[in-house]
This record gives sequence, C-alpha cells and structure tokens, in this order.
Amino acid sequence: MSGLTSRLPRWRGRRSAAEPATGPAAPGPARDPRGPRTVLDEFGAASGPGGASGFLLRSSADRRTSVRELARSLRVERERPVVIVDVTPDAAGNLGEELGGLLARLRDEHRSAARLVMSGAAARKPDGQLPLAQRLADAWDFEIEAPDAAAVLVPGGGLYVTEPASPAGGWWRFAPGAEPVALGARIPAPRWQRALARVPLGELGDHTVRQIPAGLLLHPTGAAAPRPGDLAFALAVHPDRLTVLVNGADSRNDLAEDLATLLARLPAELRDRVRLAPGAGHDLLPVAQRVADLLGTEVEVCTGLPLSVPNPSGGTHQEQVRLVSAEGESTWPALLAAVSCAPAETGAEAETAAPRPVQWLLPDAVAGPDSEPAVGRLPGGSYVVAVRAGLWVGATPDPPAAVRDRPAEARAVRIEVADTDGDGQARGALLKALAALLPELDAQVREHAEIASPAGAGAETVDALRRFAVRNALMFAAPPTRSAAAAAAAATPAPVPAASIPAAPAPPTSAAVPRTATPPPAQATAQAATQAAGPAPAPASRPATSSGHTGPPSSPAPKAGPLPQAPEPRTAPQAASAPSTPASPTNPNPAPAPASAPAPRAPEPPVRVAAAPSRPPTAPAPAPTGLSSGADRAAFRELAASVWEEHTGPVNRALVQLPALRGPKEEQARIDLVAVHLYLTAAPDGRFGALALASDAASGGGGLAPYAACLASGLRRLPALRGTLLRAVPGPGIADDAVPGTVLRCDAPLDVVHLEQKGAPAPPDGHVRYVIRPVTARRTSVLAAPGDSGATALFAAGTEFSVLARHEASEEGPARVLLAEIPGGTRQFRAPSDEAVARLDEAARRDGGATAARWPGRCTGHFPCPT
Repeated sequence: MSGLTSRLPRWRGRRSAAEPATGPAAPGPARDPRGPRTVLDEFGAASGPGGASGFLLRSSADRRTSVRELARSLRVERERPVVIVDVTPDAAGNLGEELGGLLARLRDEHRSAARLVMSGAAARKPDGQLPLAQRLADAWDFEIEAPDAAAVLVPGGGLYVTEPASPAGGWWRFAPGAEPVALGARIPAPRWQRALARVPLGELGDHTVRQIPAGLLLHPTGAAAPRPGDLAFALAVHPDRLTVLVNGADSRNDLAEDLATLLARLPAELRDRVRLAPGAGHDLLPVAQRVADLLGTEVEVCTGLPLSVPNPSGGTHQEQVRLVSAEGESTWPALLAAVSCAPAETGAEAETAAPRPVQWLLPDAVAGPDSEPAVGRLPGGSYVVAVRAGLWVGATPDPPAAVRDRPAEARAVRIEVADTDGDGQARGALLKALAALLPELDAQVREHAEIASPAGAGAETVDALRRFAVRNALMFAAPPTRSAAAAAAAATPAPVPAASIPAAPAPPTSAAVPRTATPPPAQATAQAATQAAGPAPAPASRPATSSGHTGPPSSPAPKAGPLPQAPEPRTAPQAASAPSTPASPTNPNPAPAPASAPAPRAPEPPVRVAAAPSRPPTAPAPAPTGLSSGADRAAFRELAASVWEEHTGPVNRALVQLPALRGPKEEQARIDLVAVHLYLTAAPDGRFGALALASDAASGGGGLAPYAACLASGLRRLPALRGTLLRAVPGPGIADDAVPGTVLRCDAPLDVVHLEQKGAPAPPDGHVRYVIRPVTARRTSVLAAPGDSGATALFAAGTEFSVLARHEASEEGPARVLLAEIPGGTRQFRAPSDEAVARLDEAARRDGGATAARWPGRCTGHFPCPT
C-alpha cells in the first residue's frame, strides 16, 4: 500500500460529491499527454443505495495492478466502506482531489465511517502536524479508520499492520474534534487482540517472541523476522483462538521450557484460547505434551497449519488445518486436525493419557451424531478413525498405539488397515468398506493417499493391499522386510551404508519404502522414505556424503542433535577401471563387485559408497551455525581492522532500510553483518573469500574462525529465500560422484543465483548447471556489492545437498544436476515429490534470453566448494 501523505497538495479536494465511478478509467487513444494520473476503481457487492463498498485509488498506468485482485477478498460493509490508496509518486498529482471527492460522496450517502488503507495515514508527523487521517476526519466531518504503519492484506480478508507504532496501536479511529482511539493491529479485531497487547515481546531464553497476524511466533533468536509473503503471514486469523506458531525445532536449549514460559506469561483470558501450530514441517506433539506437564493444564496442538481456504459453498473463506512441507508447500488437509494434551498424573505408575481429539475431518456419510470423537462407522459395521498420519480402518474404534501416535507427513496421507491374522474374509470386508469410503474423501486427501501394510503382515495380506492400491489409484507402502529389520536390530555406532535406489519397481529392501510411482528414467530422483508401521520403527540412514575434498575420504562434522552421530561413509568417485563396491541396505558387509564391472550409467543408478574405514577419518572442523559470541566479534574486529571502515557504511544503510535486521542487540547485528558484507565484496580467492575460508576449515588452523563465526551469525539475520537457485560449474561433463542419493557438503559459504528474481543473469554456456531447491538460503541483495544484479543468494558453510537427478548435455537441454538442500538436524531426508523435481528440471533448462544480465563470477566454481 502506498504511503504518499506528502504528495497530497490538494488533500481537501472538491467540496461536492464526485460523480460515481463505474470502473477503471477508459484508456485513451494512445497515451495520456498529461502523464499518469490517479483513477478510481470500485469493488464489493452493491447493496441498497450507494452501490459499492470498496474503492481503489490507483495510477492510470497500472491497469493490471495486483492490489485490485487482492482487494476483492477484503471484507467490506456498506456502512464502513474500504478505501485503498495504491498510487505511484508520478500519478499522485490529483490524488488529493480524487480522495477528497470520494470522501464527500461517501458523506453525502450517509455512510457512518470509512476505512482508509493507506500506510502511515494515522502516524503523527515529526514536526507535530496532525496525522493525515485526523485532518481528513476534521475536514469532512467524517469518521476515519487508518493505520499508523505499513498495512497488509491477510488471508480471509483482514488487514494487519506489520510494525505498529505502539503495542496497542496499528489501526486508529479518528472522529472529528476527538482524540484518536487505538483499535489494535488487526481489522476486523479478533476477541483476543486487546489482551495480546499486554504480552511482552522480544527474547525469551533461546527464542524470540513476535506478533504475527494469527497471534504470536516463537522462533530461535537470531532468525530473520517474518515478512509479508512468508508462511507466518499465511495463517488464518481465528476470531476466538490465539495461534502460537512454533519454529524452534533447531534451537539449542529445551524448546518446551521457553514455550511453557511464554504461555504462562499470557493473560488468564488468553490462556484458554491458545492453540499451538508447528512451523517448518516439524512434529510439535512431543513438545506440547511436555508443556502440558510443565504447566499442569491441557495444551491444544494442531497437526498442521491453520490456513484460510476458499469456502466450496461460496461466500467467505474458511479455516482448514493443512499439512505443509519443509519447503512451504501445502499438501493435504489434516484428518485429525488438532488434539489436546493432558498433563501426566503424578505417581510412580501413572501413565500419560493419549491426546484427546479436538478437531477432525471425516465425511458426513460416516460421521454420525452419536459417534465417538474422530471415529466413523463404515458399511458392514467396521470403523474408520482419523489419526494424525491419516486414517485407520478396523473392526474396533481403537487403533494400535503405534498407529495412533505416528506423526503426519506432508508427503502422504497414510491409510492403515487392521491386521486380520490371515483371515481373508475379514480383510476383504474391511477393504470393501474402505473402497466405498474413498470417493467421499477430500480430493487432495485422495491425491496424497497411500495404503500401508500392517507390521508383520503376511505375504497374502501384502499382495491384497498392493492390488487394492493399484485398483483404487493409491500409493502403496509395504512393511519393512525381515532382513531390514534384522539389520536395524544389529545396528552399531557406525551407520549402515545408504540404501540403493531401485532402477525398476522391484520389491523394496530397506526399512523405509518409497512411493510406488517410480520416476521416469530421465528423472532419477531420490524418493522420500516413509517409516513403516511398527511399535519402534528404525530411522533410515542418510545418503552417503561427498564433501569435495581431494584427499582421503572424510565425513562431515556432526550437526547439533540429541546424540552425536558416528562418521558416515562418503560416496567414492566412480571409474570404469575400478568401480566402487555396491552398497546393500540390509548387509553392512557387502561382497565386492567384479573388478571389470562397468561404472553405472543407466538411469537411476544405485548409490555407491566407499568401504567403511577401520577407524573414523579425521573430520573437517565443524562449520559454525549459531550466533557469534563476544569473543568471536572482538577477534573478528581485530582481524578486519584494516578494512573495517569500508564496510560499516553500507551495513549502517542496510540497518536503516531494514530495521528488522537489527534484532534486540543492534551492535552485535552490525558486526555480524559487516562479516557478510566483507564476504560479498571480497574476491573468491582473496584473503576473506570462499577459498580462504574452506582452506582454513580444512587445515584446522583457525585463523579465520572468528570471521567464519560472525559470517554464519550474520547470515542467520538475513531474510530466507524461496525459489530456484543455480550455481554454474565448469564443464563440459558432470562430476562422477554427483549421482542420485549422494550428499554434497560445502565447506565454505556457497554463492548462487536466484533464477526467479527479476533481472537474473543467464547461466554461461559450456557450464554444468547445479540447480538447488533451498531451505535456508539467504537473500543478500540488501548487502550486495555495487553493480550486483540483486539476484544472488548465499548458503552458509556446512550446508548439505542431496543429489536428486543428473542429466548430461543433450538436445533437450544443458548438462544439469538437480539438488535439494537437506535441512540441518534431520536424520532422515525426505526427497521432494516427482512434480517438484520436474519443475526444478524445467527451471534448470531455461535460459535468460539475450537481455539477461551477465553471470556473476562468484557464482561459478566447483560444487561443493573445494578445500
């Protein structure tokens, strides 16, 4: 929204009502000789005298403004019409006249008030001048509501002020000759808004508390503040329920402690209206249970994110809890949308009660008025139960604990059928009832549905379920094989080599089974593995890792987590003369392949790993991932003393442009961001470049360790970036070790280009395109060097990527490698869907055209970074 309060030389406008506008101004024969002007559009249902209830003042040059489309979802009332101002400076010459005429018209139509969506219209001027909204209210004897800062549209048709001037501020009501009244940050105001203004914000333990449209956000301290367009702004604003979005899965200390403290801080009238929502695809139920135990009260937690979706019956939007992947993609509506965790009873033999269903989604045909919570009856008397992972079908309404407690996956809706102990007739009855239920399910539930075999199911049951999946267009998840279970039981501290990727739809051989939809040979992708049913499923091991070293094999430093992991074998380069030994997912000591075996070149080759060393090799120094310490910052200032002044100016300007970068401790942020600016302006082979950082980490010298710590800390302060990222690697061929399933690790920050950014450069010819689906990439445009296109981004040192597919150069496109970033701290990587990989490949084959900018040299080089 525009905030052009200084461009209103004639804001008093005409003193008589304007002629009613009938729509966008008719275009002239060519171009208006007067230049762009402010024109009036109308929207909103006309009801009774006075016509429309929504008005948009825009530039005549912006005929397809996106604000016009967004405005149609606003909630509007005839007695309180909405006036949106979205005018560029070159068209603001007649803005005052148009706005004044519109207000006069509304007054003459006996409207009671107007809501002026114009950023900063309620803010008092530094020179003491009254806010624009107050002057308009006094001049037209008309009540005006306006924001004191930037206002954004939120899902469901509400309006939210992102950074209010005061805790109770945001929107204000101005009446003629009266003092302004604070209305809060949200319009329309939910019932919990006034109480929320009393909640302290800022640091809380290892986390930071911020306001978002739906309520509160708790995320690790140092993480970038959410911005419009981020997932935190997509949550539905419930009129009665305060949502606390929790993004703290990677924090160092106990997340439950900080979350319990936050809930205890809430006013009493808010505490009973709180619900927790998981961010970044994490399972929040264990944390919610711990919080319930700490507080001694029930805690409600959503299975996914409450989002605002169109109402299929028309009218306004409705709220729906949906599963969202780590990449931010909404997949399917949760069937068990929310549960309530009760505190554990005291006593030595007391057991924690199972979470109580609070909200669920079952078809009306099976959900009777007298049915138990989240339970429906199927034809024939069997039951269907909504569980967090999907559905359970059985002869009783009580699913096994392993089924009930299994967390949901954004990848698939898991449908499990009770084990009938080989009774074919009973199994047939359950499957017949399930077949009748499937057409009644939501379309997106059916699209993502997979049927899973019970743990320990016999071959006859597996065959029947597999045929059922094919006949009913479902995916199929088989139980773990006996050999896989034996391998998991005999696991040692050294990890089992990574499982091979099957080249054809053969029976699965690992403890986790990929989706049945096998990708075409041209797109050999590493499929996401799902945990098989069972009381204690063993996590699948991660793919083999290649860190780009030219010396002996080494394993990446272990990431922060509950337990340190033993070094993992890395993928060895393949050669026709001496192929490496194929890995077996079920045998930790595979037999060597014949020496004459050719290197695999067929689509979907098996992942090859080096033999496990007799003793762990020396790992490179772990890359810093947390916030810098005082000692780090002091040592970095001394290290960069000779060039310090060159970088403080650009950093200070960035802090003015984006106040969110400052965080609670501005001086610490400034030093960290100086490290980022120093890296972005340094030559890759210079003293502070990527090669120097990689060499210092590999040698363990530590001379640049303070710089690396501040650089990693500074990157955490920058906004995250979604989209498609690319690094150009000198060709002509693809490296032998870049095979599907391999994990590549960069030992220094990795520079890439954001392909969707306007003005992004075109990849150079003759280079291999390494195209990445990111999770933690950081946007660097605010600190970019002069002349930078603004399309570059940066990954922190230590980031790991899984190879999804490789394609040699052909008539269909250039040589390219498709990768997905592996989120830090994950033990089991979930590969993107086939559709996501196809979109990634399409982006990799596109060229920027003849007008594209020149490719930056720092985004060219080996992948991963050489040491």
